[in-house]
Amino acid sequence: MRSRFVWLVGVAALSAWTAGMSAQGNAAAQHGQGEHHHADAAAIKNPVKSTPDSIAAGKKLYDAQCVTCHGDTGKGDGKLAASITSGPKPSDLSDAAWKHGSTDGEIFTLIRDGSKGTGMRGYAARMKPDDIWNVVNYLRTLGPPPAKK
Repeated sequence: MRSRFVWLVGVAALSAWTAGMSAQGNAAAQHGQGEHHHADAAAIKNPVKSTPDSIAAGKKLYDAQCVTCHGDTGKGDGKLAASITSGPKPSDLSDAAWKHGSTDGEIFTLIRDGSKGTGMRGYAARMKPDDIWNVVNYLRTLGPPPAKK
């Protein structure tokens, strides 16, 4: 009886996982190539106040983790950008057009999770959440003010 229960729980878990993967696949297929927004991510509020210390910490992390692709001033012109021959080039982080949304939460989520189908990998395993928020605060110094939501 117990083994049958364990088996049923396993089947249910596999079914739920498969459904989730299918939903993610559908979401990815509907993701679109142009500018778009992520409502769930946009709702995330930045818990790290943008102070000179936070911005300096974000710049230090940016210089260590991001500059090779996005460049010193965030224009997408880092040393590795020229070597990208397929897929999208690194984003210009200094302009007003942010493909995946321009709220702090959307930027945080993109840095944390990366962007499928691009060279933008996720940094969740490399940076603590507060570190990512510091990078978000630093990125705000590179371009126009954040969009009002």
